[in-house]
Amino acid sequence: MRKELKDIRFITLPEERKIGEVSMSGAVPLPIQFPEGSVTEDIDFNSIVAGLIKVVAWDPENKNIDYYKQLLLELQPDVVKELNLAAIAQSNKREYEFAEELMLAVNHLSDVPESYINLAVLYAQMTVDLHRKNRDTEADMYDDKILAILNECKEMHPNYAPTYSEISAFHMRHGDVESARDFLAKYTELEQDRKKREEAMHTLKSIEKMLSSKDQIMYAYDKMMMGCPDDALEIMDKYIASNEKSWEAFFLRGWAKRVLEDYSGAQKDLLESIRIDGKNAEVYNELSICARESGDTELAKSYLQIAVDLDGEDVIYLSNLAFLHLASGEFEESRELLEKARKIDPEDPQLKYLIEEYQKQTGDEIGQIISEDVYSDEDIENLKENSNGIPFKEI
Repeated sequence: MRKELKDIRFITLPEERKIGEVSMSGAVPLPIQFPEGSVTEDIDFNSIVAGLIKVVAWDPENKNIDYYKQLLLELQPDVVKELNLAAIAQSNKREYEFAEELMLAVNHLSDVPESYINLAVLYAQMTVDLHRKNRDTEADMYDDKILAILNECKEMHPNYAPTYSEISAFHMRHGDVESARDFLAKYTELEQDRKKREEAMHTLKSIEKMLSSKDQIMYAYDKMMMGCPDDALEIMDKYIASNEKSWEAFFLRGWAKRVLEDYSGAQKDLLESIRIDGKNAEVYNELSICARESGDTELAKSYLQIAVDLDGEDVIYLSNLAFLHLASGEFEESRELLEKARKIDPEDPQLKYLIEEYQKQTGDEIGQIISEDVYSDEDIENLKENSNGIPFKEI
């Protein structure tokens, strides 16, 4: 039995029973959740529903699965929508295992294409979180799950356009630009929304251009990673001179110049990179380093704040900005950033060092992380009213 079902017991009722208008067969064992310390007398409506949800989520091949699904839907007619909202809430709290259980249950109950996309989004969040914690093997496992669930969605719902967009993004993140292009092209064929289709076609043109110049970009990037900024600079000088105007080219040349301590030249290239594509947090981080090394701490903070606004989950940006505030004696701002970064990755070495420095300078002790999950009907209603910024889809 899976570890996720360790607190499930299957109880055979002596005869048919009813909860309200819903009949439960005495011929089929009923899954009941028995948390540690529970006894038979603790069986109630919630333990039955929780048991059904767990089995639907984690044991879809169970021989009685159709009966369990039907029973769950009868007991809670709005269960799919409720579970989806609850899953999003748990994901936002980084309670990923519970969120996965709820989203799997939604997927197995409804089989609507949105449920596959939501699972893929969740797995992507889990992958990023695990990599930050240096749990790369587990991260790779969930990375495989992303592609598996998207491919399953493609097979079950071949004309659902967002699937192809998500698969394209997956391949793009993994450097398979050719596959990213092919799936995005399929997306543009299926997407009915004119604005979304036009945006995708614009991206498609950028990818086509990238494919024609990918080798030089990657070559320069590899040189930077090998600690050879002079070589990377030479490659990008020739590349840009040939009228290639991608943001990556100016970013790489700016990065190389910054490492070589040409801060003025680096800033010029980095600003050009932003002009071409102003939504890249890493460029603003590099600009912050240039400003700091040039003695303009306030400008460095401003650039880093933009990086944090663009990617508020990156511990490096949060820590760097916390360091600048700490160096300026802005302790309240520094602590707020340190607390946020600590919730993301409490084991980050630079973060630990900064927390120690903060405590030395202020005498203020930063205590242990306290987490309390309370989920009420009011929370659900708030989620319904404020769900526009959530990267999941309603079901």
